[in-house]
Order: sequence, then C-alpha cells, then structure tokens
Amino acid sequence: MPCASAGDFLPYTRSTARAAGWQWRIPLQHRIGNGYVYSSNYIDEAGAAATLLANLDGKALAEPRTLRFVTGRRRQVWNRNVVAIGLSSGFLEPLESTSLHLIQASILRLLAMFPDRSFDPAVRDEYNRIANSELERVRDFLILHYHRNRRGDGELWRYCASMSIPDTLSESIEHFHRNARIVQREHEVFVRASWLAVQVGQLNLPEACDQPPQAHATDSVAWLAKMRATLHAEASRLPTHQQYIESNCRAEESHARTNA
Repeated sequence: MPCASAGDFLPYTRSTARAAGWQWRIPLQHRIGNGYVYSSNYIDEAGAAATLLANLDGKALAEPRTLRFVTGRRRQVWNRNVVAIGLSSGFLEPLESTSLHLIQASILRLLAMFPDRSFDPAVRDEYNRIANSELERVRDFLILHYHRNRRGDGELWRYCASMSIPDTLSESIEHFHRNARIVQREHEVFVRASWLAVQVGQLNLPEACDQPPQAHATDSVAWLAKMRATLHAEASRLPTHQQYIESNCRAEESHARTNA
C-alpha cells in the first residue's frame, strides 16, 4: 500500500523486521511504497494489515492489498519443449528482489543452450541443473537473514533460530564464524560483499581470520578514522539525494498521479 511522503527523501529501500515477517519501505518522488511480507502461520490477514498501517511514515493513500504466494520451484524448469522463466519457474520471497536477475539469467542461459533439431536431453538436463543450483544459492542467502536473526519477540523468529537449514548454508556459516572465510559456490548470485554484510550484520562474528590484514595493521584504528574523515569530507561537497532529483530527474506531478 502507498502512503504520503514524510521526512527526508532517502535514497534507499528500508527493510524492517516485524513479529511475523518484515516490512519494506520504498521512497518514490511523490509517495512511499510499503508492504509487509508475513507468514500466515503466525499472524492473520487482519493482524498483518493492522501492523502495516501502524508503521507507515505518512498518511495512507489506499487500502492494503493482499497478495498470496507459495514458495518453491518446479522439479524441471525445462520440460520437453517448454521452458518456465520467471514466476512460472518458482518463487522464494522478495527480501532480496532476485526475480529480475533470475529472469535475465534464464533468458541468457536459454540463448546459450538453445537446442537444435536433435533436441539432446543432455542440454535440457544441464539447463535444469544450473537453474536449480542458482535458486538454491538464493535460498541459502535468504535463510541466513532469518536463521541468524537475534530477534526473540515473535514465534516466527524463535522458529527460524532453531529450524533445520541446508547443509550448504550451515557450512557457509561455520566457515565464516571460524575463519572469516566466505564460501562462494558454483552459480552464486550474491557477491562476497553481500555475504559479508549479512554474516556480520546478523552478528555471526569470526573467531579468527585466514589472512590477517597486513597493511596498516599496526595502527588500524587511526587509519580507519582517517578514511572515515576523508569520505565524510567528500560526501559533504555533494548535493543531497533530494537536491540531485530536483535538479536532474524530477518527475512530473501528472505522471506521478497516473502511476500511483
């Protein structure tokens, strides 16, 4: 559901954990897009709508609209002469907004492996193997957000903390915790920096490091303080996000109303 803009015009999406899921906030030029992704096992539709309405930054501009989905994937995304791409092939959940990437990756993979008249089943099998592996990497990254979360204010989070997880994710968590090692597997969708951000952000802090940093090791605190000061100095010379939008790509009011 949309709501009126309020406060600073932020240049990023904000995701906030709630008792039965998480809420998104996406600032646009003339409104804010909001949503609550929740588990129906832990809250009903009315409760979810009330939670969303109670956590808007501005006045609600419409009633909540409910969308339902079942997570999972097809056993074979390429079956005979049909290739499922996008939501027809499977869906996890939108926390990392992977749908567009997976669609593009599927199209490029199909172009690269397009069959000839012999229709070799080995080509189909390889396509399916890669597609499954790619989705499993996304699955692991999404589960990491839930499983390592330290919230204890709802049944959902208590369940997630104790639930069984894929072996590949368990190994990734353990490698990072022991040696700050980020395990990158075949068909990995997320870069090392993304894995680092979530591992540390969920307080899976490493006990040791495979390769301790050599540069500036003797005075790392002072070096980081100098870097921080330099970044702040450069940032202070730049326009704010709001100022940049106003000067370079401001949306017309009529267009914004049409697409609201």
